[in-house]
Amino acid sequence: MNAFSPGEKNLWIALLQTLADDEWVAAHRGSEWLALAPDLEEDLAYSSINQDEMGHAHFYYTLLAELGATDPEHMVFARTVEQWRHACVLEITNGDWAGVVVLRYFYEVFDDIRTEFLMRSPWPPLQDGLRKIRREESYHLEHFTTWFELLANGTRESRHRLQNEIFNIWPKVGDFFSWGELDSSWRDLRLPDLAPKELQRAWEKRIRETLQKADLTWPGSVPSAAVHGRKGRHTNDFKNLLAIMTEVFQSDVTAHW
Repeated sequence: MNAFSPGEKNLWIALLQTLADDEWVAAHRGSEWLALAPDLEEDLAYSSINQDEMGHAHFYYTLLAELGATDPEHMVFARTVEQWRHACVLEITNGDWAGVVVLRYFYEVFDDIRTEFLMRSPWPPLQDGLRKIRREESYHLEHFTTWFELLANGTRESRHRLQNEIFNIWPKVGDFFSWGELDSSWRDLRLPDLAPKELQRAWEKRIRETLQKADLTWPGSVPSAAVHGRKGRHTNDFKNLLAIMTEVFQSDVTAHW
């Protein structure tokens, strides 16, 4: 492992926690579609994707432990709502399948961009893990790109639902591009492409091209998030999700599960 200074170590802990928490919450919400997806093939595919995402989260949590954070089990099951740093848009309750497609497509594009930029970090263990993660994530992105195009080019109803969900989710995705405590510390990490404005610019360019290709309405530049999950501020949706997610663990916090 690189010999990080205490300040650098704290920055990496803050950064990796956002990645880990994003992946875990996205996977947990996705797992709620087990046996409810549109067909059996999608049920199997989406379950596999969510298993991958949990594996990616575990990798990030393990790196966090190596940097001095608590162990992965504690990170997932023993933190309070305010200690989580995922984007709030990922915690919203599941609704229409078109909403799942829009949110996961938006998220997969975002995750593809940030992991590409993170590959430029000078930390070999992170680079090694990201090579495997990016191979798996390329299939996730392809999967939800296919679904996005299918709904856009399907029936009038599917296209209508897709556009409605784009408008519904758009005001909430600004939280992707906020890094909480890291927002003013990018020079110290020497990863300028991960600065919030750069991430948003790259993401909006990709999404605008997709919407133009499908002749869907571009909602305009993403507004600032109303709720900042990166700073530990979450909705009641996450409070309910965390209570369910930790129910077994909280029944005996001294046990080894």
